[in-house]
Amino acid sequence: AVVSTQSTGALNSCRPHLQSAAFGYGKNLGIAFQLVDDLLDFVSSSAEMGKATAGSDLKLGLATAPVLYAVKEFPNELGPMISRNFAEEGDAERAFQLVGRSEGVALTRELAERYCNSALLELEKMPECEERSALASLCDLVLRRSN
Repeated sequence: AVVSTQSTGALNSCRPHLQSAAFGYGKNLGIAFQLVDDLLDFVSSSAEMGKATAGSDLKLGLATAPVLYAVKEFPNELGPMISRNFAEEGDAERAFQLVGRSEGVALTRELAERYCNSALLELEKMPECEERSALASLCDLVLRRSN
C-alpha cells in the first residue's frame, strides 16, 4: 500500500509534498490494517475470517501486537513462549488464553486507531475532493472490518 500510494502520486505528477502525504497515508493505513488483522486472530471465528483463526499466528510461531502487549501483563509465562516461538505442546493455546485475559486486544485496537488517525492527518494535506473522502472512508472500513 505504501509504495502504491506514493507511486500513484508520482505517476500523476503530484508535487513532492503530496507524494509524501500519499506515502504517509498508505504507510499508516497499511499498519492499521495489519494491526486489525492481528487482533482478529483473537476475536473472530474461522467462518467470519474465511481462514483458520483462533490463534493461527501463534501456531505459526508469530508474536503479533496483542501478544506483545499481553507479555507486559504475563511476562513470566508469555516471555519464554515467545522466545521459543510457541513451539512446545500447548504453548499456542495457553498464549491465546493469556491474551484473552489481558488488555492486548484492546490496546492493539487503540494503536490501529492511532495509525488511522495519522493516515487521516496525511490526507488533510491533500486538496479536498471525492477521492480524498473515499480514502478517508477506508480508515473506518479498516477499523470496522471483521474478516
